Parts: sequence; C-alpha cells; structure tokens
Amino acid sequence: MTAICIKASGAAAVPAQIATVCAMPGSNQTVATADPQIRRHFDKAAQSYRQGASLQQQVATDLLALLASRPQLDRVQTRLLDLGSGPGWLHPELTKHCNELWAADLSEAMLAEAETLRLASRYIQADAAALPLPAHSVGCIFSSLMLQWCPKPEAVFAECYRLLEPGGQLYLSTLVTDSMAEFQQSWAQVDDKPHQLAFLPSELLLKAVKAQGFSCQSQQLTYQLFYPDVLSLSRSFKQIGANFVAGRAGTGLGGKKRWAAFASAYEKFRTTQGLPLSYQVLQIVATKSS
Repeated sequence: MTAICIKASGAAAVPAQIATVCAMPGSNQTVATADPQIRRHFDKAAQSYRQGASLQQQVATDLLALLASRPQLDRVQTRLLDLGSGPGWLHPELTKHCNELWAADLSEAMLAEAETLRLASRYIQADAAALPLPAHSVGCIFSSLMLQWCPKPEAVFAECYRLLEPGGQLYLSTLVTDSMAEFQQSWAQVDDKPHQLAFLPSELLLKAVKAQGFSCQSQQLTYQLFYPDVLSLSRSFKQIGANFVAGRAGTGLGGKKRWAAFASAYEKFRTTQGLPLSYQVLQIVATKSS
C-alpha cells in the first residue's frame, strides 16, 4: 500500500492490569449500550490494529497537529480525555498537551493494549454516549475516527458537552458522506446489500454539534489510500476491526462469482498507484461556552 494522499476542501486475552493498575478510584467502570458486535470486532483486531491502521494514524496525527496549534489550551491544568483511544498510539504525544490523560474505548482489548504504555491515569471501557464520568471533569476531549461507529452522534456530542469544563474544547475527526465511494460504487454493480457504514453528511453533524451549545470551526479533508488488489483492500478492514456492517450478518462475501464481479467493477478505478480508496474526513474543533 502506498502513502496516503491528503486533499483539503471546505479478541485477544485482556491482562488483569486493566482492572487494577488504574490510579483513580472507580476507573474500571463499564457502560455498554452500543452494538456488541462492534465491540467484538475491535476486540479481535486489538493486536493487529497498529500494523493496519495507516489511515487512522494519519488522521489522528493531523488532528493532533490541530490541537498543538491552539495556544489557548492550558496544558498545565488540562485533563484530557482520549475518546475512542484504540491501542493508545498517540498517548506519548497527547501527554505533552495535558496535565493528566484519561483513555476511554468501547473495546476492553483495545484498552488493554493502551494500558501497556502506562501513560493514562484512568482507563474506561464505556459507550461514548454514556461515559461514567462526572460533569465538567475534563478540559479537553480528543476523538479521532470514533464517531462514525456511534448510532446516535448527537448523544455523543451531548455527553462531550456535559463532561467539558466551561471553555473546554472538543477536537474530533470522523468519516462523512462519500467516504469509500469507489468501494460502494463497485459493490453497487453487483448487489444492493450494505457493504459499508452509512456515513452522515458534514452539515448534519455540524448542526448537531451547535445544537448542544458549542461554537465550532471545521474543515473537510480527503484522504486516499491505494492497494494492489481488492483482496488486500478487504483484508485491511479486517485487520483493524472495520469489517462490521449492520444488517450484513450471514451474507459473507456472497460467493466467488459475486466477489469476482466486485473485483472486476473496482478495476475501472485503478491508477498507476493501484486501486484507490477515498475517505472524506470532517475535522471539528468545538468550544464550550465559558
């Protein structure tokens, strides 16, 4: 797979330490209201996630650069929540921008991977829309490519607003409409079944953010990955746990003929770099009123 191009436009066993190492009382609380299948997919991918998540790492790094460019963030006093932390690959950098780091994820196995770094003081397995944390308990929330997995993004925004201190900030990136367009269009030539998440439009998400009382700035970026063939492309989804699609249970690949038809349809997108897969990423910086 080649490097990512970016364009701007407007289950593994879980170690016992996850339950005992956390420095703060009650840090091993669990709230699970999201689809349990999503949690299981990410649990299974926890150990392979770092190797396969090139898009996720690039998007998170770009969001971190945005956070680092904001001088108004009081790094000395700020408690930062990494919401949807995954294996915690950004924790060494996030700790530079806060006084204390908390990590939350739906997947216990992902948190176990993050816990091996021992950089967060609290690890919380929970649904992003129902976090077992007190109001006004964090000064900054960082969340990269987590929101698209949440059935009710407006509930996540409401929870973020509740958790933030007055003047606190939410740094968030998520996939939006027209992501994976090549993948979607190629499968549409074969059948009408769902093969990917239904991504929401940027306008709807921004409206939901502002409805909570946030003031916000945003920009949309296009990221493009390239693969030698559709098999490599599809394997990359499984490697990071992103092969779950609601309503697709039991359909599998649909047989060799359907898979061959999909591969043939995808070939029309081939470039000298390989088969492209494009993602539309919305970056949001939302500030809670003081």
